[in-house]
Amino acid sequence: MRLSTASVNSKGMAWGLALGLAFGLTTTAGSNAWAQTPAMPDVQRLGPQVGAPVPSFALVDQTGQTRSLPSLMGPNGLMLVFSRSADWCPYCKTQLVELQARSAALKKDGIGLAAITYDPVPVLADFARRRGITFPLLSDPGSATITRYGIFNTTVPESNTQSYGIPFPGTFMISRQGVVTSRFFEQAYQERSTVGSILARLGNNVSVAATRVSSPQLEVSTYVTDATVAPGTHFSIVLDVTPAAGIHVYAPGVTGYKPIGLSLQPQAGVLLRDAQYPKAVPYTFTPLNETVPVFQRPFRIVQDLAIDASPQAQTTLRELTSIALAGVLTYQACNDTVCFTPQTVPLTWTVNLRPLDRERAAR
Repeated sequence: MRLSTASVNSKGMAWGLALGLAFGLTTTAGSNAWAQTPAMPDVQRLGPQVGAPVPSFALVDQTGQTRSLPSLMGPNGLMLVFSRSADWCPYCKTQLVELQARSAALKKDGIGLAAITYDPVPVLADFARRRGITFPLLSDPGSATITRYGIFNTTVPESNTQSYGIPFPGTFMISRQGVVTSRFFEQAYQERSTVGSILARLGNNVSVAATRVSSPQLEVSTYVTDATVAPGTHFSIVLDVTPAAGIHVYAPGVTGYKPIGLSLQPQAGVLLRDAQYPKAVPYTFTPLNETVPVFQRPFRIVQDLAIDASPQAQTTLRELTSIALAGVLTYQACNDTVCFTPQTVPLTWTVNLRPLDRERAAR
């Protein structure tokens, strides 16, 4: 196989996310804020689950127009994003700008897009004007819709006049029938899944440049879902793999053969998440009377990553304008009569870094 590679700085770094950050608190020595803060719930269990209908609503957008759930639907459903604030939350504002950049692609795929915050309409209008946001930003005064969706942030005390009423941020993919088809919530509020990462994990195509790697046994197309990322960005590396006719590769967990696997080098400022592999199919090798799980048809590997949002990592990344990522793809390809030599293929990707959006609404 042939692939152009670039030099990579691969220093490892552990991320210790302070519990207080998850609650949006600032603590000082001697503070008893930890004892007073309610326990962080499991956000994966909050709100409508896959297969459940979502509550309807009628909310005003940044232009003053009242929008209902059905009016936001595209031919193939809706991406509904709950955000903390388009005023004071830099992770939210950075995410909303990323959503705008992908809004045309979502529309092309027949997917509507809208975001809900507790911000008043003038704040949303100001942010939309400054950042060129054209998709609906919906104002939920009193957080009534946030509450009906079951994602009201109960860890924020009512005495916190700025933050009380915010949701646990997350994204629902909703069918035209108003039913949740998938959902994406992060335990750490700083992390936000990009549109590209969500589409890749759902098996959809992502319109980005890809690198192709060829061998007699496999064709691999690999890309990173987002060319530009920021602290807290949850993005993905994708490998679309096509075995040649009559070829199979072994699924992760197989013993006695070299299973296919993507391994990334540790990189300062980057958090590695689990890799997603498809369901394998059983393959029976008659001469040995053995059945093993394999991939025989085109399949996708998705490796999730996040840019570390901890203060320590942001200090490390402050002077960088890009991050180089490196890894290897290993596998052993076989046909019905022979297994070929195990392969190790070096791979590289690069993402650009941008700062968080910290500009506040005009007062």
